[in-house]
Amino acid sequence: VSQSRYTLQLFESYSDAEDVATEIDNWIDANSDFLSPNSLLDKVQELIGDGGNLTVEQETIEDKGGMQYGENWNTNVITIKLNGKDLVKVCTKSDGRYAYGACSNMFRDVPRDKKVGDYAGARFYFDRSLL
Repeated sequence: VSQSRYTLQLFESYSDAEDVATEIDNWIDANSDFLSPNSLLDKVQELIGDGGNLTVEQETIEDKGGMQYGENWNTNVITIKLNGKDLVKVCTKSDGRYAYGACSNMFRDVPRDKKVGDYAGARFYFDRSLL
């Protein structure tokens, strides 16, 4: 009986994590023209509640390839951390638009349980084990 109870709890928590992943994915779709670090942090806070300490960071990965065209090809990586561990990572272009290609490349080799995506690539990093 205790083993089946454990399996049920594991399934429920995985299901909750999947619900959070789906909601974040839908939110990214709806806001793909401009993703700010604070708006993503607010959405994640809304979804998981006060279950831990959430922080946000943004790192810029420089790409000088666009300089010859007078364009900024840099990628921003927004990271939401839960109790100091990476929970969500999303790539945006320099103007804040969602960058599917950068996400696919960056999270290609990440284990399946730590990303959201389809057969074509990763949409964003999401560590289900933290929830």
